[in-house]
Amino acid sequence: MTVFVKREKIMSNVEESKDSEEFRNIFNQLVEDIDCKRSEIPTILGISYDLFLKIADYGKIPTPRILIRIADYFNVPLEYLLGKTKEKDFVKATTRKTFQERFKLLREKEAMSEYAVTQKLHVSTSYTATWKKPQYLPSLDYLITLSEIFKVSLDYLLGRTDDPTPYKSIDSY
Repeated sequence: MTVFVKREKIMSNVEESKDSEEFRNIFNQLVEDIDCKRSEIPTILGISYDLFLKIADYGKIPTPRILIRIADYFNVPLEYLLGKTKEKDFVKATTRKTFQERFKLLREKEAMSEYAVTQKLHVSTSYTATWKKPQYLPSLDYLITLSEIFKVSLDYLLGRTDDPTPYKSIDSY
């Protein structure tokens, strides 16, 4: 009975959050390729078993930080993991950069003020000011929009790779 209640609670949390069938399918395919028991995977990925179930069973998209951890473990682009591209090849950055470093670099390269970015995102400058804090990451939706504004991949924006080239969209295959 306890297991049923626990799974019911998980289901209610999933319905309130963003989920994706593509993400679930890709995640489960990557997990199948790991040579270990299913119960060991959360520990390998550094996530809770509850979150693992939400991802594997319902396609719940976790926070950007956890997405990065999963993509790092499987050595795949974030866009691949999210089902946005078929490109699975990934080359890690020689020296990893932070989101804050890349965001500043991209704004300078495009000669775009913080205010101009906030206008494109339809948010306040006080919200984007929090992005300057070390270790802070905006929501996945904002990260995707920023990568589109700057015409770079999510992986480049987040400092995972040195190649700014956006991945080929799944729609263009």
